[in-house]
Amino acid sequence: MKWSALPVHGNSFTSMPAAERLAREGVVFDNAFCQMPKCVPSRCSMLTGRYPHVDGFRTLKGRTDAPHHAEVDENDLVALYENTPNLIPLIREAGYRTCLLGKNHIVEWNLHKKWFDQTPSWNFRKVPILETRPDLRRASFGGAIPTDFPLREHFDAVTADEAISFIENANGRPLFGLIDMSLPHPTYFEIPSMPVTQKPLGDIPLPPSPPLEDAPFVERCLRESKDLEHLAPDDRRRIVRAYHSMCEFADRQVERILNALDASGLAESTLVIFSSDHGDFAGEHNCYEKWDTSFLECIVHVPLIMRLPGRLPAGRRVSALVELIDIMPTVCELAGLDTPRYVQGRSLLPVATGQSEVHRNFAFCEGGVEPELARRAAPINTRGADPTKQQVLASYPETLFRAKMIRTERFKYVYRFEGEDELYDLIQDPHELVNRIQDPLLKDELGRMKDRLLRHLVESESKMPDISQCFA
Repeated sequence: MKWSALPVHGNSFTSMPAAERLAREGVVFDNAFCQMPKCVPSRCSMLTGRYPHVDGFRTLKGRTDAPHHAEVDENDLVALYENTPNLIPLIREAGYRTCLLGKNHIVEWNLHKKWFDQTPSWNFRKVPILETRPDLRRASFGGAIPTDFPLREHFDAVTADEAISFIENANGRPLFGLIDMSLPHPTYFEIPSMPVTQKPLGDIPLPPSPPLEDAPFVERCLRESKDLEHLAPDDRRRIVRAYHSMCEFADRQVERILNALDASGLAESTLVIFSSDHGDFAGEHNCYEKWDTSFLECIVHVPLIMRLPGRLPAGRRVSALVELIDIMPTVCELAGLDTPRYVQGRSLLPVATGQSEVHRNFAFCEGGVEPELARRAAPINTRGADPTKQQVLASYPETLFRAKMIRTERFKYVYRFEGEDELYDLIQDPHELVNRIQDPLLKDELGRMKDRLLRHLVESESKMPDISQCFA
């Protein structure tokens, strides 16, 4: 879910009552950024409070060098493994009853029962999609959910049901829940009962995109490889509308969970965090889904709202730059736990409560893999893989080469291992349509951004093991 999907941030054609309620009753962070535009590494960084490059979480499989467990037939390693320092063991040691519900993509399967008191039942029906336009699959569009499909059986509705059960069975113990909705997520599909789907296509604004010849490297490769230049305007609008219908549906499941907190009497003592692992093109720059090394605002700028009555002020907006690794130390502070020294995030309480107006001088994001891995992976067409993504890799493996982003309040700089770097003036060009990397007027600013990035990479090297313990 990208930041700009929310009415809280100015979206005039979506209805998201849960997010709007949390914004009225809590703190909205207007400038929150993920640490990687890929789901698993981003989720790992949220729980470790550390940058992905520090712990090696760079792929969907996470750390595949973790020890296998003989008692598990299929050891599908996802991400965090038992010895990874992170928030969950700290919370459990403090006496919390824990759950991981919905899409996993964060914890190695063998740890489900060890780290969590409740895990998904997987008691849902696969959603049938009425495919009306197979030619739009290149734009990650599948079609529409049939109007007679019972939405209460959708994966996210079942996830909300199980979250409500978790709340209702608290039995006096403090609760910690990771409730991972699957939506919005490609393949995009329309949900006919959502308000945005009732809007005529003409009322759906088309996101801006630069001409193909002016597009930056990765964006140009995506558009060429997927043949996205010939989409009709109404086709683009339909995909945009479908994406936002998924956002609305996910929001309604959050609303059900908020109502359950109210009914249980726990709302006044519960910290609620509403956020996302990364955003989505959803039509911006004439692209769809996301890419591991794209750092456009629609991909890396994410929603972040926190509510805790009595501790966090209601209705506050924070404009300071924050990162998702800041969530972990914030939870520690609010829960009365010591934040471990290895954590690189910073508690958000000073800016959330108004004690400070500045949190970070810049936001950092990274993605991609080493060139030899990208080239080796390119020809592979694994079962179930998206063929359009495979085609991009086969044609342009360099789009997956490592890249780093640094963003201040005004400028964004992207360093690429291969391909042209990028520099945007976000005040003059908020939609990032003009790459200023060759602009002589910004030569000095480019030098400053490069220096910030280099210093940050050096400063963010691992602090583990704690070498301070080695000196007497």
